[in-house]
Amino acid sequence: MAVKPPRPRKSDFQFPRVMLAPVAGVTDRATREIARSHGCPLTFSELISARGLREANGGTWRMLRECQGEHPLVVQIFGHEPESISEATRLVSDQGVEGINLNLGCPVKKVFKNKSGCGLTVFPTELVYVLRAMRKATECHLSVKIRAGVNHKSLNYKMIGDIAQGEGCDAVIFHARTRLMGFGGEAQWEWIQDLKEYLDIPVIGNGDVVDALSARRMFEQTGCDGVMIARGAYGNPWIFREILEYLDTGIIPPPPTLEERLSTLIRHLRLAVEWKGEQKGILEMRKQIGWYIKGYRNVRPLRDQINRLETLSGVIETLQEWAATNPEEEAAESGLARPSSPGR
Repeated sequence: MAVKPPRPRKSDFQFPRVMLAPVAGVTDRATREIARSHGCPLTFSELISARGLREANGGTWRMLRECQGEHPLVVQIFGHEPESISEATRLVSDQGVEGINLNLGCPVKKVFKNKSGCGLTVFPTELVYVLRAMRKATECHLSVKIRAGVNHKSLNYKMIGDIAQGEGCDAVIFHARTRLMGFGGEAQWEWIQDLKEYLDIPVIGNGDVVDALSARRMFEQTGCDGVMIARGAYGNPWIFREILEYLDTGIIPPPPTLEERLSTLIRHLRLAVEWKGEQKGILEMRKQIGWYIKGYRNVRPLRDQINRLETLSGVIETLQEWAATNPEEEAAESGLARPSSPGR
């Protein structure tokens, strides 16, 4: 039986049914704004270093300042030192965000070896002190994002969930893979169901939700309180509207037309340039462009051409010229608008 939450009063803010996952190098301010404009109820910041905030690192603070005026938003931090985590929690809470999330799932070797991300879950006693420091630092909604364990021989998600609930967290987000699995293999949804049945606080499922059908299956199979979308939203901000409409009505809305897709991509490009400057914005948008146009014909030469361009006007003009040569039915034929969901 899980440890009962120590706080009788819950945070006024609660997670919605669908949300955009925090992904380093992907879910920047421009991407989050695009997601919200297409019906995403909640977005998360990129991974922000607690120690970087405490030590006034310029790059870390730029990431936090990028979040100013953005609502609703949860800021995700990482670290393993209670003092740094406590100070970072206070600093983030002062920004007026809806919630703060501690990353306990990052599998990257550098982060793991530093006892952060998934690495902190190997040291449960230290995790207790970290979460206790967070809870003392703010009344803000607190959550953790976890994996199932380091590998299949060390599954500890119930213990970590127990600690999170016992130290006053308001929710657990569970990516149903181990660190060893990385982002491959099939997410084990039965683990989400197991954790949901064990804890009293909300459990958000994450892993292999790529469309409305798979979102509904996760709800039905696990009983989770919400789903978090990562790769399913790459180049596809329409997924949030699709999922919510299907959950409410049982009807999947029509996929975006090529014109809608191009219009959204161009707006995304303009936002990226607005927030990061033309050179950096265009450079970082190259992968996003690839996701938006995946599945259409003549994509490879288009990507090669765009990867040589450095101006916003040049990229937009090239995209418009390419779009003029693609028939509208191309998206339907390629299955672009509706990625195949994992069989369950």
